[in-house]
Amino acid sequence: MSSEVLKPKIFEQLKTVIDPDLHTDIVTAGFIKSVSITEQGVVDLTVELTIPTCPLQSKFKVEIEQKLLSIEGIKKVNIHFTSRKRAGVQVSQQNSLNQIHSVIAISACKGGVGKSTVASFLARALQRSGFKVGLMDLDIYGPSLPTLMNRPHANVAIIDEQIIPVEVDNLLTMSLGYILGDAPAVLRGPLVSTYTSQLIHQTEWGPLDFLIIDLPPGTGDIQLTLLQQVALDGAIIVTTPQTLSLVDVTRGILMFEKLHVPVLGVIENMSYFICDNCGKKHFLFGNGTADLQKRFGLPILANIPLLSNFHDASTKSAGEEYNTIWEPLIEQIQREMGKRRANTLSSPEVNIKGNELLIDWKDGKYSEIPLAKLRRACRCAYCVDELTGEPLLKPEEVPEDIKIEQIQPLGHYAVSIFWSDGHTSSIYPWDFLKSLVPPHP
Repeated sequence: MSSEVLKPKIFEQLKTVIDPDLHTDIVTAGFIKSVSITEQGVVDLTVELTIPTCPLQSKFKVEIEQKLLSIEGIKKVNIHFTSRKRAGVQVSQQNSLNQIHSVIAISACKGGVGKSTVASFLARALQRSGFKVGLMDLDIYGPSLPTLMNRPHANVAIIDEQIIPVEVDNLLTMSLGYILGDAPAVLRGPLVSTYTSQLIHQTEWGPLDFLIIDLPPGTGDIQLTLLQQVALDGAIIVTTPQTLSLVDVTRGILMFEKLHVPVLGVIENMSYFICDNCGKKHFLFGNGTADLQKRFGLPILANIPLLSNFHDASTKSAGEEYNTIWEPLIEQIQREMGKRRANTLSSPEVNIKGNELLIDWKDGKYSEIPLAKLRRACRCAYCVDELTGEPLLKPEEVPEDIKIEQIQPLGHYAVSIFWSDGHTSSIYPWDFLKSLVPPHP
């Protein structure tokens, strides 16, 4: 059977292979880059995935082979997988990061939530999954990596102006703490940015599947330097289920989205503890997971309980007894990265008309929500009690003529609103906005 006859049948079958994350077929998503057919009925197919480590690759391979081999005249299917390139940043020193497939920042705008510990144990879990991993500690003032890796005084080599990473049980690491030891880093802002740039661009990582960057808490010079100079595949925000931490989550989301860094999701650390006597989960600060998703519209990538031995990441096996947490977390991170890199998701459009917010859902439907109703529905930590879920904002405190000062879309998941009463921490996920719309009679 000729290739002219077979090729339309091949594409017809390929259009039935659906990406479960993008909710579209692999042809429409642009994954199919080339198709060739020999006279012997051998099909050579090039499929471009969103990321090199896509966890759906084996699923696609099996499904494509089954569907194409069901076509009469096709005897064999050879699939060649490639992946989309990372977005580049026009910086002369960017070469040191060119061989890295994925760069992820781990952030927490509040200290003490276990961000550095999560970053280190995530790096170890990725390493156990067979990936080549690097871990960079950019907390200039309070570096934790030397302690977590049990290397308080590592020898850092510099060859041809390139910093050689410190290898700890086959994990490549770098931290200013290796150089400073126990000495405090007393540095002004410009010097902080200089040291940050040197660590980012002069560390010779070589080829890596993942580079995990542990950011310092806050939204200061180090974060801005990184976000301006490195093409991040995404950021993960670590928090605890406490009011003050969740307020800072809002600040982190706004910072990343304003600088066009996709937020992959939230990790809730110290989420609960398991009692030795009864074996039950006890939520010290309330079961915040469902509330986090309602509040921010971001996926909750993991709920990490209070764990023993969660302080030494110096060996490859560190944390492997908790693989039931790490393995699904790694898959979820990769899938979220793939969705962001595909850039095929569309968001609703919002506009203001008088005292109403107009929403075009991009599916032929439109909604109108009164601004006063929207302000009273805010679910931020200032407006809703963290433990009880009871509203702190009294309806009568919101004037009927309240105005919106600024609207900022947040990726494909929510919108942030700054109000005329000075309130700036309102984040409204799209699903939550739909719940505020009265049903049609």
